[in-house]
Amino acid sequence: MRETLRVANEDLVVRGSLVTLRRKCGKPTCQCARHEPHATPALSYSVGGSTKMLTLRPEDLPTVKAALARYRHARAALDRQALHGITALRAHIVHQKARRRAGPR
Repeated sequence: MRETLRVANEDLVVRGSLVTLRRKCGKPTCQCARHEPHATPALSYSVGGSTKMLTLRPEDLPTVKAALARYRHARAALDRQALHGITALRAHIVHQKARRRAGPR
């Protein structure tokens, strides 16, 4: 009996996409030889520009879906923080230019 995915840190974060791999196992007597291929859930992710696949068990899907959601949430928060940083930097530059144009007092 296989255990479900257990992670010591409940805040597992993963980057990638869930996909379903469909393939035939190659056994001539298997139902997949004549009908629908086997469906295997997988996590597709990239490392150094190369796409990797990590096959998953169906019972692992809730944990992986939650980890993907945490990644999306963290990335959205980081994007908002970066936009605030750009706004602050732009305001600082505009202020500095205005001071230079005004000249010494």
